[in-house]
Amino acid sequence: MLIGLMGARGSGKTTVGRALARRLAVPFVDLDDVAISRFPESSVRRVWQLRGESAWREAETAALSESLDLHEAVIALGGGTPMIEAARRLLGTQRNLARVFLVYLRCDPAVLAERLKDPGDRPSLTGEHPAQEIAGVLAQREPVYRELADYEIAADRESPDELAAQITKVLSSRRSGPGAKR
Repeated sequence: MLIGLMGARGSGKTTVGRALARRLAVPFVDLDDVAISRFPESSVRRVWQLRGESAWREAETAALSESLDLHEAVIALGGGTPMIEAARRLLGTQRNLARVFLVYLRCDPAVLAERLKDPGDRPSLTGEHPAQEIAGVLAQREPVYRELADYEIAADRESPDELAAQITKVLSSRRSGPGAKR
């Protein structure tokens, strides 16, 4: 099975994803890394500057489609991936076929803003500093994350290893239980 991690920038998708993949002994895929490999530029920010957000979103959707062909893996989605209509359809279809289990790593906007003081390679989505824009962006994205999620977990205070352990426990109970709970 594939496990997809969704959430805002700074929610820990990559860090938790690596810990979860180690725990499950499956490959880890960072969708941003797969998408960036489709460009000659070496940073997401540079791709956005030279090619625009739409080129990035197309690459992200293609990277998602390619990643969903894997047999098993933990996939850290880009924060905006579920907002792309084609990507949302792909995720919904694979979820309905029970091929992917989607986890929403939920974080308080204040925690995210603290984590994004140094935005690294993250381009601005609104023209503001990423730490300043997080509450507005999260308000737009959270309903989609929640609609797609099979499981939602607070990712504000626990360590990545603790979160990975909790997700593993949920996955184990789903496999042994009489039915999948959302």
